Amino acid sequence: MTRHELKTWPQYFAAVRSGKKRFEIRRNDREFKVGDVLVLREFDPEQDVYTGQTEERQITFLLSEEDYGVIHGFVAIGFGDVVHHPSAAEDHPLTAAELAEWHETAAANAALRGEEARRVSKSYVATNMSVAADRHGAVAALAETDAAFHAAAARIIRKG
Repeated sequence: MTRHELKTWPQYFAAVRSGKKRFEIRRNDREFKVGDVLVLREFDPEQDVYTGQTEERQITFLLSEEDYGVIHGFVAIGFGDVVHHPSAAEDHPLTAAELAEWHETAAANAALRGEEARRVSKSYVATNMSVAADRHGAVAALAETDAAFHAAAARIIRKG
């Protein structure tokens, strides 16, 4: 897992912090990978200084120039909360209960991604944009599969 520090202007930083903005469009000048962490550092362009405020988000999805609609040399980065157990030290192995809890959280997050993608897919169907509807339908199906996997893993771990 790589950490990427990114300069973020105040209005976009505030939208990330509030949860309204869950993506970045960036020049693809780094080797971004799903699972990497973005360290968003608020930057005030009028004062030409960093404010000291930071937010960390984990990359959950990448849409690159090879995919539909992304400008050559750029990448669309979907992100969510950083996945870690807050009480575990770096060198502390997770307990079975902590691992089950992590899988339950991952299942809930994936289910939410699936619901949102289904909602967007349906909105595109209503406007006769079948290509976009199909792409969001595929994202929803993958998220639903991910949710089912994590839910099953949590059940197996809890049974011990």
